[in-house]
Amino acid sequence: MKHWLVDLELLLTNKNDVIRVVVAATRGSAPREAGASMLVYRHGTSGTLGGGHLEFKAIELARDLLDQSGKLSHCQRFSLGAALGQCCGGIVDLWWERFTAADLEFISAANIQMQQANQVVLATLVEDKNISQRTLFVSGVQHSVPEFTELSSYAESLMRAAPDSLRTRLMHRDGGKVLLERLDREHTPLWIFGAGHVGQAIVGLLSSLPFDITWVDSRAGAFPTSAHNGVTTLESEIPAAEVRYAPEDAWFLVLTHDHDLDYTICQAILTHETRGFIGLIGSRTKAARFDHRLTRQGFQAERITCPIGIAGISGKEPATIAVAVVAQLLQEREARQLAGHSTSSSLQLAMDSQRS
Repeated sequence: MKHWLVDLELLLTNKNDVIRVVVAATRGSAPREAGASMLVYRHGTSGTLGGGHLEFKAIELARDLLDQSGKLSHCQRFSLGAALGQCCGGIVDLWWERFTAADLEFISAANIQMQQANQVVLATLVEDKNISQRTLFVSGVQHSVPEFTELSSYAESLMRAAPDSLRTRLMHRDGGKVLLERLDREHTPLWIFGAGHVGQAIVGLLSSLPFDITWVDSRAGAFPTSAHNGVTTLESEIPAAEVRYAPEDAWFLVLTHDHDLDYTICQAILTHETRGFIGLIGSRTKAARFDHRLTRQGFQAERITCPIGIAGISGKEPATIAVAVVAQLLQEREARQLAGHSTSSSLQLAMDSQRS
């Protein structure tokens, strides 16, 4: 799964005209969250709005836009009821926007900012159904484009919002609309230590889910010969030494072939002071021993989850363990997103207050 900016840059490099369809805002139940998007071009699509008739209609309108060279954007509200063949009952605002090869330089710059993990907001101003201007708000960089000056406070609020929350803001202004989008790296960085049977089963399930995986093992030939999409493998004589290269928001799974090696890696992770999830494979007895030793050495042993995997699945087969662990990762990821949405609600009120 690639970020839409990565896919768009590749399509524009290959001289495709592309319509990006964005869920600009939602009310009530909807197939996807605000900020979800898909790309539509002459010979295919990338991404999804959740499927169903809404997505079918979005693609149909996007292809109509591709046939209208003078029309660059469109915004429309849909009620997700019987008339649309959907029963969500909510309301969705969709935003269509054309990109051509002329936009490649801008999209490349936006992609670089996002990959560098800078706080960045993409602002698109549309007047009379034509894109008048796009710009990037980057944290710590003074913004001086007159048409967007009044939007600085809204962009800053989006930057300050919790990860995976309040990513998109659709605003109306005289003569047009503005779409603000925080450009997050959508995947969670996950470092997995151990390429044994369980590690291979877990990576096999995760490779198509929203995780950027770095897979570490000390043994030559431990990794499977067939590469998984989006997985970086790293053969290292001292796996614990690689922890220092993980980003501060990285998550970790420790499941090597050796308990002493597991312990050394856990020490390195706790020294790293990551904010992410830390999972350790093992029994409750192993968890108690690690907890006792780490606590005596001054580490926050309670940060480590051991055993790993959701409750209620007791099978010991690698594939069974993998299903339980991946389910736990997805639960944890969603719980953090919900916590972020709760935190962001006060920011939303503040933004609305500023506007009024």
